[in-house]
Amino acid sequence: MKYSACPLYGIQSKKILKYILHIENLNFFRQDYVVSMISPYVDRKGKPRLIEAPQAELKAIQKRIKTLLGKIEVPDNVFSGIKGRSYSDNACSHLGKKLRNLYKIDLTAFFPSISREAVYRFFLEDLLCAPDIAEILTNLTTIDLKKVDQQNLSGIYDFLESKGVRCYNHLISGAPTSQILSYLVNHKMFDELQVLSDNNGVIMTIYVDDVTFSSEHKISSDFRKSVLLLIQKYNYQVSRKKVKGYSKKYPKLITGVVIDSNGKAVVKNSLRKKIIVEFKFLHDNPTDLRSRQRLRGLVTAARQVDKSAYPNIRKYAFKAVLQSEQSSKVRE
Repeated sequence: MKYSACPLYGIQSKKILKYILHIENLNFFRQDYVVSMISPYVDRKGKPRLIEAPQAELKAIQKRIKTLLGKIEVPDNVFSGIKGRSYSDNACSHLGKKLRNLYKIDLTAFFPSISREAVYRFFLEDLLCAPDIAEILTNLTTIDLKKVDQQNLSGIYDFLESKGVRCYNHLISGAPTSQILSYLVNHKMFDELQVLSDNNGVIMTIYVDDVTFSSEHKISSDFRKSVLLLIQKYNYQVSRKKVKGYSKKYPKLITGVVIDSNGKAVVKNSLRKKIIVEFKFLHDNPTDLRSRQRLRGLVTAARQVDKSAYPNIRKYAFKAVLQSEQSSKVRE
């Protein structure tokens, strides 16, 4: 990877860092201040997950860091927070002229498992920032739960313990920077997985914590064991419930996209249902702007998988408001 393409590469001066990140409040250089702008909690709607969403001012800085990190060229099979690459691109990488066997894994509580030390080493050793600059960039992209001003963090600690995670100073779950950093910080692990895949005639893709392998040939048990051992070597865990293998003709689910028995990418049934339900609701409530925005998002997601999906619903979602506004102006 060409780290020198990133404007953060080799920064030695706080003044330059302040200028590049448009930081006016120097309190952002301290992790305790950054932590004060995050209110972590466990979202228990559906599958429990840790949320550490930053406040607007901090998020704006993190977005700038993400943009700068995005200048680093990464391999074509990486889809973690890379501009112009989507979840559907990740899935479609496993399509081919012939049907493929597939093996996929999910890294357990990936962001909270990525330690502050690992993030700091990336900025120091890979981006060659000065030690104090590497520390500031780490402060802006990690959270120390022990510094959180909250009376009751027991629910968060219990959640992390249930995942086998004891890393309380880690990559922020919910920051714009976390997807791209989750790859960059762990590129050595993913590089080793790539070499293993290449040596076994296997295609590998990375979408944040989802790692997918496919091949026209059988994916051996030895290969699978090697994958798991390599991940353990880097002190990460794999969710055993989400370790799945699919034979060639069996429908496969890859990052929200279904590869059917004919080897074609199709829109997931649950997404189809959401589109129809939302369309019916909006049809009955055409002035509901929130519903319209939801429908636009759902249809856009479907068309990332199938560019021809739902043409009439898409037209209604994106043009009906404009038409109604024009009609009202004519009446006036």
